[in-house]
Amino acid sequence: MEALLSESALLGLGILDLSGCDTLTRLSDPLEDELRVINLRSCSSLTGLPASIGNVATLQELNLGHCYALPRLPLGVGLLAALRLLKLCWCRSLTELPESLGQLSALQDLDLRWCNALSVLPQSLGQLAALEKLQLQGCGSLTALPESLGRLERLKVLDLVCCFALTALPESTVRMASLERIDLDYCTSLKRLPCSLYCLPDTVQMHVQLLPDITFPPADVVKAGTQAIKTFLLAHHAPLKMLLLILAARRRRMRHPPAELWALMRDEYFLF
Repeated sequence: MEALLSESALLGLGILDLSGCDTLTRLSDPLEDELRVINLRSCSSLTGLPASIGNVATLQELNLGHCYALPRLPLGVGLLAALRLLKLCWCRSLTELPESLGQLSALQDLDLRWCNALSVLPQSLGQLAALEKLQLQGCGSLTALPESLGRLERLKVLDLVCCFALTALPESTVRMASLERIDLDYCTSLKRLPCSLYCLPDTVQMHVQLLPDITFPPADVVKAGTQAIKTFLLAHHAPLKMLLLILAARRRRMRHPPAELWALMRDEYFLF
C-alpha cells in the first residue's frame, strides 16, 4: 500500500515525525526546506527518499532506523551541511552508501548497526571531519574498512561488534588521534591486525570478547628461543587470540616484549 504525505502537511514544521507509519512508501516532493528533524523510524515499507532531501539545509537529524525496505540513499543527502546525526540502524535492504556521504561536514554520529546487506563503505567516509561515533555493529557482510578511516581525527568510538565477515583492520587506524574505544567483540573472521595498533595510547579501550585471558610464555620458554615460544603459544592460544597478544602486552604496560615474541607475532599475525 502506498501512502503519500501531502505538501501542505509539511509547511511550517521544524520536526517531521512519521515514525511507525509502516504503510508509508515515499514522501512527496519537495520537502519543507526549514526542517530540523526528520524521524521516519520503523517506516518499514519506505523504499526511497525524495530528491529534494538535499535542499533541507537546516536538517540536523535524520532517523531512518528500521526502514527495512530502504535500498539506498539519494545522492542529494551529501548536501545536508548541518546534519549531525544519521541513523540507518536495521536498514536490512541497504546495500550501499553514496560517495556524497563524505560531504556531511557536520556529521557527528553515523549509526549503521545491523545493516546486514551492506558489504562495502565508501572511501569518502574519511572526509567526515566532525565524526565522533561510527557504529557498525552487526554489519555481517562487511569484509573490510576503507583505508581513509584514519583521517577521522575526531572519532572517539568505533563499534565493530558482530562484524562476522571482517578479516582485517586498516593500517591507518592508529592515526585516529581522538579514539577512545574500539569494540571488536565477536569479529570471528578477524585474522590479522595492523602492526600500528601496538602504538595506540594506553587510554584507548579495546574490547574483545570470546577470548579467555592471555597466557604469556614464562622466562625459561623465552630463553629457549623462537621455536619454543611458538610451541607454547600454539598450545595455549587459538589464532585469533594470538593476534591480540601484543595488544595485551601493551595493556599490561610491557613496553618491551621479548624480541623473539615480537618477531613471531609480527611475521605471522600482523599487517604492515
